[in-house]
Amino acid sequence: MTRALARPLLASWFVYGGVRAALEPQKGADAARPVVAPLLREAGADVPVETLVRAHGIATAAAATVLALSRSPRTAGVALTGLAAVTVATATPFWRMEEGPEREAALEQFMKNLSLLGGAMLAATAGHSAGHIKRKKAHKAKLAEKAAEEKAAAKKAAAKAAAKSDAKFGAKSK
Repeated sequence: MTRALARPLLASWFVYGGVRAALEPQKGADAARPVVAPLLREAGADVPVETLVRAHGIATAAAATVLALSRSPRTAGVALTGLAAVTVATATPFWRMEEGPEREAALEQFMKNLSLLGGAMLAATAGHSAGHIKRKKAHKAKLAEKAAEEKAAAKKAAAKAAAKSDAKFGAKSK
C-alpha cells in the first residue's frame, strides 16, 4: 500500500518539472547554459541548450509516468536517477554565484534537487512488494494452466476430427 502511494507522489514532481521544461525550455536553458554550453563546444556538438532541456524534460516526464504507474519501477527509478543527476549538476550552479539572496535561493533549489535524486535512487532499489510478486506468479500459473487446457482441448478435437474423417473416407474406399 505504501509503495502504491509513494511512487505517484515521488513521480509527481518529476512529471510536473519535465512537462514544464518540455513546454518552456528557456528558463532551464538559461540556468544550465553556463555549465552545458562549454561542454557542448568542447564536444563539437552544435545543439542548442534549449533542445537539450526540452529532450531532458520529455524523458523525465516519461520515466516519471512509468514510475507513477508502477509498470517497471526499478527501470523508471534508474532512469530518473540519471536524469535527476543531470539536473543537480546543471540546473542551479549556486557555486558560481556571489553571496546573497539569489545564491541562497539557488542553494535551496540545489538541495531540493539533491533530495529528489535520493528519492529516485530509492525508487530504483525498491521493486514490487512480495504480495504483488505472489499475485503475479499466481496469475501466470493460471494463464499457463488455461493454455494447457486449451491445447489439450484442441488436440482432442483434432483427434476426433481425424477419427471422423477416417471413418467417413474409410467407409467409401471399401
